[in-house]
Parts: sequence; structure tokens; C-alpha cells
Amino acid sequence: MLDALRAYGPDSRDLWHGGNLSLGRCLYRLLPEDRSDRQSLVGGGGRYTLVADLRLDDRDSISARLGDSAPSAEASDAQFLLKLVERFGASVLETLVGDFAVALWDAAERRLTLARDPLGQRPLHYHAAPGFFAFASLPKGLHALEAIPRHVDEERLARFIGLMPLVGGSGFYTGIRRVQPGHLVEVTPDSVLERRYFRPERRDLGLRDFGDYRDAFRAELDRAVRSRLRGARTILATHLSAGWDSSAVTATAARLAPAGTDILSYTSVPRRGNDSGAPGNRLSDEGDIAAATAALHPGVTHVRVPGSAASPIAGLDRYVSVFDRPLYNLCNAVWLTQIREHASAQGARVLLTGEHGNWTVSAGPYSVLADMLRRGRWLAWAREAGALAIKRRARLRGIAAFSLGPWVPDAVWKAVRRLSSRPETNAYTALHPRLAGFIDAERERNDVGLAWRPKDHFTATLRALGHYDFGELRKGVLAGWGVDERDPTADRRLIEFCLSLPVDMLLKDGERRPLARAALSDRLPPTLLNETRKGYQAADWHEGMTAHRTEIEALLERIAADPLAASLLDVTAMRSWVRDWPEGGWERPEVMARYRGALLTGLSAGHFILTASA
Repeated sequence: MLDALRAYGPDSRDLWHGGNLSLGRCLYRLLPEDRSDRQSLVGGGGRYTLVADLRLDDRDSISARLGDSAPSAEASDAQFLLKLVERFGASVLETLVGDFAVALWDAAERRLTLARDPLGQRPLHYHAAPGFFAFASLPKGLHALEAIPRHVDEERLARFIGLMPLVGGSGFYTGIRRVQPGHLVEVTPDSVLERRYFRPERRDLGLRDFGDYRDAFRAELDRAVRSRLRGARTILATHLSAGWDSSAVTATAARLAPAGTDILSYTSVPRRGNDSGAPGNRLSDEGDIAAATAALHPGVTHVRVPGSAASPIAGLDRYVSVFDRPLYNLCNAVWLTQIREHASAQGARVLLTGEHGNWTVSAGPYSVLADMLRRGRWLAWAREAGALAIKRRARLRGIAAFSLGPWVPDAVWKAVRRLSSRPETNAYTALHPRLAGFIDAERERNDVGLAWRPKDHFTATLRALGHYDFGELRKGVLAGWGVDERDPTADRRLIEFCLSLPVDMLLKDGERRPLARAALSDRLPPTLLNETRKGYQAADWHEGMTAHRTEIEALLERIAADPLAASLLDVTAMRSWVRDWPEGGWERPEVMARYRGALLTGLSAGHFILTASA
């Protein structure tokens, strides 16, 4: 198992045996304190044995809690965690701040506990059978065992092809489950029980005035970014789009990074001379706005990554090898790979991102309209709904849907949503027609797409965050490119802070995210803060598909010849899409959904089936 996972931890490895139980770990040294990492760790007089893949982001507060028994400043994060466990028991795993996957054996209780961080930034998978239990960071560690055959999970793949979020504990292989983000799995001789521990409380911060909220917002963002700078050395890489999230992370990192740190900020842009349009109110080239952000902060070098017309399927073998799963958004994988390769070549070990920022830094969803009605704030609702309509920030039917949708009977809602200008997602998937009923039921059961009617911002945020799981992706980037991707907008403390904000901080006078605008006004340029268009990265995505259409056809025929792949994918439809290749209009929503979404997702799933079955 350790041999199979060596690429994910090439610097050190350890194996501990304890009767019928063995624990092991491979280490990738990313933090200065990793020089002291000597896992597996045994403590509590032999009661506890610990292996962990972690970065603790609150070592100072842990030291304060432990007092005189705190480890030295040079101690590894795992040593800090073991001291916490010795003092407070296994329940302390539910309080950790940072990115982690942990396995803790309690010999006194004969209980093995597996735990992942609330937002799933480190992966952890397991297999349970009568009399046998095994766990590993990635499925390939489990597949090293003869008792766990390598077969794809057809139901999970059907959900993937149907563009469903990754909900539930099933993985992409039969017999292997993932520990879900924010969950614990407790294993005893008699049972395997999984439960969610990350359950933020509903609360209002109740600060004195807007200025206090602004200052608190800045402090939380600073703390989230600062804690992810550890181990970055003298070169730090960041994603930098024209959006608020990655821009806030980059700007804050520039303010907090130690003197002498070179910050390389990467923006994906269309190739020079490309005239691809952007759909609707979207910004096809984010380069100039991103450059304006970088120019505000000394030490930031802005790097534009132009489109290369590279094949979106050329990297499929590598993706499956390092990520151990199929990927969504293959066209985005092209420019992401370019960024990772450039950052790695420049010597960067840390790359900051902002994927969760829509629910933290720049949160301002119109679902707060329903929140106002739920709380009986009728006048506030009328004021905001009216302001949105007058300023043309939203259409009247959209305002009505966000405000009243949660309380409309199901039959009425289904009838009304057919009038939406947004198409149903299942109109553009490569899923086999025989599975249409299954995926429709799954979509309704999980409130996906137009079926979603959030009643309040708190519930909507937790639900949306529960659809994210970057564990395999973070681990794969580390193994494949030697870069540790970290997301400050996924910080547990920042999330809990943002969940506690009054709705007036998210929507005021018809303007979204007034608090974030004020808090970021000292970090981001007005051109960015006042830009109403959303970014549309890789506007020239279709050039790579068109240039490599022959390779796409060849892969599709390989998929069609595989019985399992052909039973899950609508090969007939996919062939027709390739045959009727557009000569233009790539910015049209239906063309984007069919080719950028459905076709590439189908090819990704089909290739995964072929690879997993080999």
C-alpha cells in the first residue's frame, strides 16, 4: 500500500504493527516543521497511535490550550495533534482547524477513528468487509490489496456523467467509500459508523456597527491567508482572475508574505488574436483587470497564461494516474496544467486558490430575499426587491423565484420553472437514455439545478459547500507537479464567520456583498469592484477541441466498443455531436453545454472506465 502511494509522499515513510492492525504513512515535506515528523506516533502510555496528513492552522492557540505540555516550536503538526488527543481524547478531532486526514487508533477502546477536515482538502478512503477493514489516502492504496478488486462504481459514474455533485460517501470504485468532508468514521470490532461532525451553529455576530463588521472581515481573511503561507519559502504562486475571491487572496498574500517573497500570480487568457465571444454578461478576457490588481501590490508578478489550442483529452492518462478519478471541466484542466507546470518550474511549492470564495469572501446570493421573508422582515424584503428591479440587477421573475420559490408547492414550481431562461441541466448530458429516469430522480432528491429552492442563506451555504470535495485533486497536484494547492476561502473560521453575518451585509439597497466591497476596498482596484460581468476563463476552449477532433473521434470509438462504457454513455448522441461540429457560435449556452460540458464529461468518464478496466 505504501509503495502504491509513494508518489504522494516521497520524503519519508513509516510502518507500525500492532497485532491485527497496521498503520503507515508516506510524507511529503511541505512545512518547516515536517523535518521533525516521525510518524507513526504513539502516546498516552501506548493507548493512542496516530498517522496523519495535516497542516494545523492554529498552532498558537493549541499551544495556549496545552500550556506547559505543549510541544516545542520545532515540533511537527502531528506531535501537536497527539498532545491534544492525550489531553482531550479523540473528540478533539472535531475541533481542528486546517487541512487534514487523520487515523487514530485507541487501544483502550479498540476503536479506529478516521477524520477529514470540514471542506475536504485532504483525501481519505476506506474499504469495509466482514472481519477486514482498510483505509488509504487514495483508492490506489487500497487496490494494492488483492482483496479489493479494481472495478468502477457504475452508479457513481452515472451521477458524474449526469453532472450531479459528489454527494454521499460512495467513490468511483466499487467497495471503496470516501470519508466525506467534515465527517468521522469510527471503526470497532462490531461496527463501522460514519457521522458528520462539522455543524456550524446559527448565530448572529451582533457587532456594533458596519465599521466593526468590516474590520472583523479583514481580520478573518488575513488570518486565513497568513496560516496558508507556512512553508511557501521565497516563491509563492496564486491564481488571479478578475473575480473578487482569488483577487482578495492574492492581494492579502501580498500584504502578509515575508519580505523578499516573490509572488507569481497567474491569469488564464485567450490567445492573442482570438475573437471568441463570451456568453451573456460574461468577461472573456480577465487579463487587464487581474493586472490592475497585481499592479497595486509590490512583489506581485502578473503572468498571463494564453490559450494554447492544446487537446483537452491529451492529459487524460496523467489525470487518472495522479487523481485516481475522472475530472469535470477538461477544458479548464488545460490551462490549470499550464499554471501548475509554470509554477513548479519557477520553484513555487505553494499555490493559493479561491474556489470556495463564492460562499465566503464574495457571498451575496439572492437567496437572502427568502431569508428576509422567513424572518418576517417584510419591509426589508420590499426595499431590496424593489431596488433590485429598479437597478436591473435581477429580473422580476428571478426576484419572485428567489423570494417565493421555497414555499411554492412542488407541482406549481415544476410548471413555473419550465418558463426559466436557464435550461434544465439534464437536457445536456452524455448519459445513456435508459438512465434518464434515475438521474432525474437523483436531481430532485438532492435539489440540484432548478429543483433547488433554498429557504435561507445559512442552509444554502452549508448545502453548497457539502458538494465540494477537492481531496483527490489537491493530492494529485502535489504528486504530479510538486505544488501544494491551498484555499484560504475554505478556512473553517472564515466560513463560520461568514455564516454569522446579518443578511444586510450580503445585500443592501439592491447591491450585493456590501460588506465585502468595503472590506476589500483597500486591496482591490475600482475597476474590479465595479465590474458587473462574471469571468469566463478559457473563452477559446473550443480551439483545442476542434484542432484535435480526430483524437476525440478515436477515443469515442474506443468507448463505444467497451460494453460497460456504452451502457452508461449515450454514444449515439456523442457521435452526432462530433459529426455535426459547429463552425461558430461557441459562446451560445446550448453549444457550450453540449460540447464543453456534456461531451467532455462523457469522454472523461469513458476514458476512466477504459483505464480502470485495463
